[in-house]
Amino acid sequence: MTASPRRILLAVMACGSLLSLAGCASPPLRLYTLGVPSDANVSEPHLSARATTIAISRIILPDYLDSQDIITRQGEEILRSTRSRWATRLSIGVTDLLTNVLSNKRPSELITDQPLADVVTMRVQIDISRFDVDANGVATLDATWAVLPRDPNQPLTRERTHLVATGAVGTDAQVAALMRELVIRLADRVNTTIPPAR
Repeated sequence: MTASPRRILLAVMACGSLLSLAGCASPPLRLYTLGVPSDANVSEPHLSARATTIAISRIILPDYLDSQDIITRQGEEILRSTRSRWATRLSIGVTDLLTNVLSNKRPSELITDQPLADVVTMRVQIDISRFDVDANGVATLDATWAVLPRDPNQPLTRERTHLVATGAVGTDAQVAALMRELVIRLADRVNTTIPPAR
């Protein structure tokens, strides 16, 4: 006995409904930030009217990295996470974290990545040429930066660094943690090259 076209149609519709429900049961997309440094040991800042103002320009990243995709590298292949994303573009997240780390280290100075109405004392520009986490748990960050004083008679500072960290990369949270560690280490390096207030 052959099935009628109506029964076949009903069976197909039932299967479609079940597949839809299965799709709805997939885990929700997770959003990550690089976070902010602990400020437990930082005293409340008191800025004077003559406080040094340091502007952090938005950090430059390679195009393939500057998105909301959380990626790892396997040789020449870039692997994009299907389960998680950054809450914002990676360049914004890196700039935010680095600015916060510097602010905690220099509480008497105004350090910001936001536009200012007045003229800044100096500007920091950072170019990250490599920021990879590979499938074996090795994270690498290569960066160059410049500290540009407002006064053209003061010396311009240029510096670069190569940072490596290792850790677990089995989850996107672990990838994010490794990247966060490298950004904090980069902020430490940049901090040592910013001249003291005069």
